[in-house]
Amino acid sequence: MMTLNSSDTAIGSFVVRWQASGAAERANYQLFLSELCEVLDLPRPEPSRPKVEDNAYVFERDVTFQNMDGTTSIGRIDLYKRGCFVLEAKQGSQQPTEEEFELTAKPAKLKKGTAVRGTKGWDDAMLKARGQAEQYARALPRTRVGRRF
Repeated sequence: MMTLNSSDTAIGSFVVRWQASGAAERANYQLFLSELCEVLDLPRPEPSRPKVEDNAYVFERDVTFQNMDGTTSIGRIDLYKRGCFVLEAKQGSQQPTEEEFELTAKPAKLKKGTAVRGTKGWDDAMLKARGQAEQYARALPRTRVGRRF
């Protein structure tokens, strides 16, 4: 028989807490990722600093894009850890349940966020998010040894 330890309980509680979230990426992603770090016993991101090069592990890390017409634009990486990863957050939502439809004659219009989880639209949104994260990674400055940081 398998027994649950406090870590398993924390993970289960985390999943229950967040599975019903939806349609509010900007309102949810920083709290979600901070809590995810806690449940995985990892350090939380650091406060942002005024000099972008000092921001080694932060939310909303600025990155400068060099546009084809010679101009520049600023993008923001949702979560960045130098030498490790860029993360682009997307908020999905669940399909309304039959019970939700049955409770009202006309179901309330629900916000979907990026897309409804488990659909082709969600899969497409995840591929676009990956492409966005890859663009951010390519736009990061290179270090002396050629690795992006």
